[in-house]
Amino acid sequence: MSILRNLRGFLAVLSCCWVFAGPASAAGPFHYRLPQGQGFDPQAVTVVGEPQTHHLVRYENMYDIARKYDLGFWELARYHRQLDHFYLPWDNDIAIPTQWILPENPNPPGYLINVAELRGYRYFPDKSEVRTYPLGLGVLDYKTPIGKKFRVQSRVANPGWRIPPSLRWKYEGRAFLPPGPDNPVGDHWLGLSKYGLHGTHMPMGVGRLVSHGCIRHYPEDIKELYDITPVGTTVEVIYEPVKFGYLRGRVFVEVHEDIYFKIPDLFNYSLQKLEGKGLGHRINWTKFIRAVEERTGAPVDITR
Repeated sequence: MSILRNLRGFLAVLSCCWVFAGPASAAGPFHYRLPQGQGFDPQAVTVVGEPQTHHLVRYENMYDIARKYDLGFWELARYHRQLDHFYLPWDNDIAIPTQWILPENPNPPGYLINVAELRGYRYFPDKSEVRTYPLGLGVLDYKTPIGKKFRVQSRVANPGWRIPPSLRWKYEGRAFLPPGPDNPVGDHWLGLSKYGLHGTHMPMGVGRLVSHGCIRHYPEDIKELYDITPVGTTVEVIYEPVKFGYLRGRVFVEVHEDIYFKIPDLFNYSLQKLEGKGLGHRINWTKFIRAVEERTGAPVDITR
């Protein structure tokens, strides 16, 4: 009987890795208000979302939980570095970091992609609303291009995929994959010249470095993004691992890992950003230093 129970447990864990039991809803829309003028603006709202709590049940894993809350895998795993990804302490509650600081941009584009946090922000300035989605981005040898501005040039439902020559060995030399469940670009494609915003047939890769430069979304997220993103929408790609934000007159910081190894000293980088904003007299320095050291990827209230 113990062998049978162990086998059932193993099969349940294995099935959790590949089966997504329910739809995830995209994060938002959230109301925001960018700072007005120079200096601190107590009316600014650039911290969006609310942290949540999840009650763990047996055989759950971080991939499933991340998708349920529309988080990328690393967002959840790095927030809970002390936990094993597959053997979670069931019948306990864990915090879910569904709160984000908006990347600083006085004139945000239609879709702002922050590579450093593997997340995109779909802005609607006329309504002061934003939606946000986790992303799977380029591996170190094929980095997602940073500092680029694009426009959505095409929209295709059920796209085929023209396989780059460097990858054709993986597909028995084929140059094209037709639409279908084995197509890596999923069910929707928003074209940005040689790159694209698209879905994926392997959702476990969202929130990680997995692509050859294109920008992957959960299938349910790309469907929503596709519906609300017409041709001509501006798309900008940035790299910002340290963000400062404001909510109810308080100051927050959000620090991510330097995933592309672009910043030699992340502490000095964070300190320079803080000094440039003139926030030194408003913060608790102990909380700020701890936030930079821990790099949880979630907003931390550092108000003095």
